[in-house]
Amino acid sequence: MVEPNEEKLSDREQEILRLVATGASNKEIAAQLTISPNTVKVHLRNIFSKIGVASRTEATLYAIQQGYVTMPTGAAAELPLVQDGVRAPEPTSRSARRWLYLSGALALILGLTMLGLTAARRWAPPTTPTAATRPLSPAVGRWETRAPLPTPRRALAAAVYEGQIYAMGGATAEGVTGVVERFDPDTNTWQALAPMPQPVAEISAVVIGGLIYVPGGRTADGTPTDRLAVYDPRRDAWETRASLPRAISAYALAAFEGKLYLFGGWDGQHYLNDVYAYIPDLDRWEPRTAMPTARSLAGAAVAGGRIYVAGGTEGGDALTTLEVFLPDADQRGETAWLPGPALPAGRSGAGVIGISDVVRVIGGAGAAEPQQLFLDRQGGAWQIVESPDLPAVSQPALVLNGAFLHLLGGQVGESPSAQHRAYQVIYLIPLPFLSP
Repeated sequence: MVEPNEEKLSDREQEILRLVATGASNKEIAAQLTISPNTVKVHLRNIFSKIGVASRTEATLYAIQQGYVTMPTGAAAELPLVQDGVRAPEPTSRSARRWLYLSGALALILGLTMLGLTAARRWAPPTTPTAATRPLSPAVGRWETRAPLPTPRRALAAAVYEGQIYAMGGATAEGVTGVVERFDPDTNTWQALAPMPQPVAEISAVVIGGLIYVPGGRTADGTPTDRLAVYDPRRDAWETRASLPRAISAYALAAFEGKLYLFGGWDGQHYLNDVYAYIPDLDRWEPRTAMPTARSLAGAAVAGGRIYVAGGTEGGDALTTLEVFLPDADQRGETAWLPGPALPAGRSGAGVIGISDVVRVIGGAGAAEPQQLFLDRQGGAWQIVESPDLPAVSQPALVLNGAFLHLLGGQVGESPSAQHRAYQVIYLIPLPFLSP
């Protein structure tokens, strides 16, 4: 999340925030309020700045926490409460029921598409990794097909800005590309935009302060670059910022508290354990405490104030390694890295993403089946959900847009893919409110 500017939301902004929390698109909000979609975009930009968030998902969480979202009195709760696959018993007293309903007026359930997973847990990494896993019931939801990428590719970057998905660079069947394409979920269409200043693959992207940052990558001649390319989606224009400390591709990337963190990668000769932080306001890279394990093609995800770096390779088989970086502790000169529970099987080039306090891993070379993995911090183990409708894929791009997780491209079989799949991971379920 970004720093809030402490301004109070106007009545119109509160109204739009409530509609965002219902899952309404910009087009739907505009129609309901009789304003243009561009006006909605402007309001959303101001709202995100005022409350210190960078996505619709974070805005929804804020709306819930601040009480902007209210449910009709007496609304019926048709769905049972589920915790670890077990239905909770009905409260026997009116006071117990009132406490339950008041404390859960709006339940945010992450991963309801698989039975039994909730995201309200805290996890402290064990002192030694464990490969223990616990299978879950088959997924209730399914991966839905969206408009395919106009340019099939793998090892691409993707980012979300104002509800639209930007797919950048990657490797096609013909070689490395700098193509940039934007997906509009309202119309289920793609649009070509200004290409990258240098074609690159084996990249990732993050959004900070309304700009999309894409560091390094592998160029058309196979060598890594130290270029930091920055895209302004409002102007459809690229610029170059401070060069990386060294040329790096196939790194892991995460944004945390307004900074960009880059982990490991490949410099053309060595697998790296370097960690760098980029501070946009200063246009400066700074070294951080190195990872315990040198690797490339790992994935990074932010969850619960920590950055999880999962999988990858150091030249041999795909790794099961999970290591947890503590940015605040690192700044204080304290222990920066903790071991996490090992993946049940090695994953290299997997899609890795954090959603609230849950780390999700999809695909990757080394995965025998198209499985989704979820970090169960309560038990210190990984949970597995089979995804029979998703092909085995490596080096896809994975982004969260509103309530949907989007998987783009990747290597499927012997070829770069144009696939675009969406999977609903967030459901808002109203629970009844009982007056005293």
